[in-house]
Amino acid sequence: MFRSSSVIRYGLLLLLTLQNTATILCLRASMINAATSKNKYVVSTLVLTMEVIKLLLILTLLMTVQLKFSIRKTVQLLYDEIVCRPFDTVHLALPSLLYVVQDNLIIYSLSCLDAATYQVTYQARIVTTALFARILLKQKLPVKRWISLFLLMIGVILTQLNVNEESGGFSFRSQREGTVYVFGLIAISCATLTSGFAGVYNEKLIKNGKQSSLLIRSIQLSLFSVLFASLGVLMKDGSTVINQGYFHGYSPFVWLIATMQASGGIIVAGIMKYADNILKTFATSNSIVLSCILSYILLDDFNVTPIFIVGTLFIVLATFLYTTAIEKRSLQLELTVLHPWGSPKIL
Repeated sequence: MFRSSSVIRYGLLLLLTLQNTATILCLRASMINAATSKNKYVVSTLVLTMEVIKLLLILTLLMTVQLKFSIRKTVQLLYDEIVCRPFDTVHLALPSLLYVVQDNLIIYSLSCLDAATYQVTYQARIVTTALFARILLKQKLPVKRWISLFLLMIGVILTQLNVNEESGGFSFRSQREGTVYVFGLIAISCATLTSGFAGVYNEKLIKNGKQSSLLIRSIQLSLFSVLFASLGVLMKDGSTVINQGYFHGYSPFVWLIATMQASGGIIVAGIMKYADNILKTFATSNSIVLSCILSYILLDDFNVTPIFIVGTLFIVLATFLYTTAIEKRSLQLELTVLHPWGSPKIL
C-alpha cells in the first residue's frame, strides 16, 4: 500500500514537471512559428478554447468521481449550487476575469520573451501574493518567508543582468534586447499582479464561507472564465474571427497546447490529494531548471550566462523556502483545478 502511494506521488510529480515545462516551451515555440508564418492563430481564441476544455474536464471529473455518470444528478447539482445560489456564485466573477486577463498576458509575454526568462520572472508572483495577503487577509509573514522574498528579488534582478565584456560592468538585458523585450517584462509583471490578487481573493472568500466544494467552485470559476474569454474574442478580435474563422491557424500542435494547459490544474489537484504542496514546489523548481535547459537546446532563443544560472538558483531556493515555510496544508489548494498558473499557496 505504501509503495503504491509512493508510485502515485512521484508519478504525479514527474507528470506535473513535464506538463509545466512542455506547456511553456510549446507556447513559446508556437509564438516563434506564428511570427514566421502567415497561418497565425488568434490568441484570444486560444484562451477561450483552453477555458472550454478546462470546463469540460472538470464536468467530466465531477460526473465520474462524485455522481457516477448520472447526467440527471449532475444537472440537478449544478442547478442547486449555481442557479439557486447566485449571490455566492457572483463572487467568483472577479477572479475569473483576472485569470482570463492573466492568460492573455502570459501568452503575449511568451511572444516577447524566451521560455527561460518567462519562467524565472513569473516566480515574482510570490511577492505579489505575499503583498495582497498582507493587505486583504492581514497576514504576517514568518522570518523564513521574508528571507525567501529577499532571495527571490535578488534572483529576478540577476536574471535580468548582462555582463559588459568591454567594460566589465553590468547592464540590464532590456537595454540590449529592445522594446519588445520590455513589453514582455511589463506583461509578465502585470500577470504576477492578477495572479497574486486572484489567489488571495479566493482565499478570502473561502475564509468567509462563501464557497462550495472544490469541484463546484472550479465549475463556477470556469463558467465565468468562458464568459469573459468569449467577450474578449468578440470585443478584441471579432472582425478577425469573422473573416478568418475561429480555428484559423489551429494545428494539432496548438490543440495539444490548449489541452496540456487545461489539464494542468487536474494534475495539481491530484498532487494535493495524494501528496502535499511541498511536492508541487519540487515540480515547479524542476520545471524552471528544465525549461532553461530545453529552451537553450531546442529553441535556440536563449543564451545561458553564469549570472543567469546564479539568479535561477536563487529563485528556485526562494520558491522552495516560501512554500515550505508553513507545512500545514491550506484549504485553498491554490484553486489549481481551475488555473494551474495561479498564485502560490498562501497559508
